[in-house]
Amino acid sequence: MVAKAVTTREAGALVLGDPRFSKDIRNWGAHARGEIPADWPLLFIVEGKGLLTTDGETHRRLRLPIQRAISPRRVQALRPRIEAIADRLLADLAAVPAGEETDLHKGFALPLPLDVICSLLGVPEEGTLRQELHELSAAAMNSEAAVEEVQNTVGRRFPAALMSLIEQKRARGDRDDLTMDLVAALDEGELTEAEVIGNLVVTVIGGHETTANLICHAVKGLLTHPETLEAARAQEKAGENPWPAIVEEALRWESPSRNVMFRYATEDVDVDGAVIREGEAVLVPLPAIQRCPHAFPDPDPEVFAPDRPDVSRHLAFGFGPHRCPGASLARLEAEIALRRLFEDFPGLALSSTPAPRVPSLGINGYQRLPVLLR
Repeated sequence: MVAKAVTTREAGALVLGDPRFSKDIRNWGAHARGEIPADWPLLFIVEGKGLLTTDGETHRRLRLPIQRAISPRRVQALRPRIEAIADRLLADLAAVPAGEETDLHKGFALPLPLDVICSLLGVPEEGTLRQELHELSAAAMNSEAAVEEVQNTVGRRFPAALMSLIEQKRARGDRDDLTMDLVAALDEGELTEAEVIGNLVVTVIGGHETTANLICHAVKGLLTHPETLEAARAQEKAGENPWPAIVEEALRWESPSRNVMFRYATEDVDVDGAVIREGEAVLVPLPAIQRCPHAFPDPDPEVFAPDRPDVSRHLAFGFGPHRCPGASLARLEAEIALRRLFEDFPGLALSSTPAPRVPSLGINGYQRLPVLLR
């Protein structure tokens, strides 16, 4: 057995937030005993030393530069930029002939947060690096890839692309973006080069893949629940703003992330009447526990219902010290994207073409979302 899994929202919050569950692989008994095969596909990732695999002061030190860069105040200042990106992408979609199928993921949901996070990082608009970073992100999260391929992506190709970016920005004398904030921390001895690269990798992947999933899940939720979409339009006509609640329900209904891997018990812990032993690994399967009928009983958790009273109790952004620092940015991007999309294309509908899922244990999203715009 590699890990145990929790099955309720309350158990998930406990495992994610309780300090008795660590992110440090040194607390994983099976790993320490040499029981995890060297060719296990996830080993290279969970053995890494970075923002997602550390606790305590080390985690706080790694997290602080990102937290400063995407503080709520800075995020709100990005609103005009996000709206401009959304409008540009929607103008491109408007050129699609009426009745012709198009991929909403490729044409809108993905490039919007990719442009935003690349702008925050100071990645040049010209050239191919933005697209390369997306391709590297997808390759790093592909659970069907061979171990050697993932190691090559995460251990060599991704760092090489980011080091090239840093060198270019140093040469230009760039300042005032997240990449150079991290470089400044490196120069001042606050971060190592490996920690800077690790932070950038996490920021690139988490800063656009999950938000693209959030937008797609919200679109599918609304289009498969037309009464909910009509209620949202009625709220807008009445001068209300339905989009924050829609975003929260999308985060619960279909979490952008599939599994949180892993937490390791540092002592025996009782969880929902069962004991997780010291040294055992625990998996938190977000889509499953966020449709837990005990946590979200009314209405049925399978239903997309933004007006449910407990809509914001999801764990899509995590819980506790490791809660996603980009939560406010993802929410803002999704709210703007959805409002603009349904304003411009009130006849938006899902196509009959299947929407294939991303082959990933970490990412819960679509490779494509075929739609008809009119």
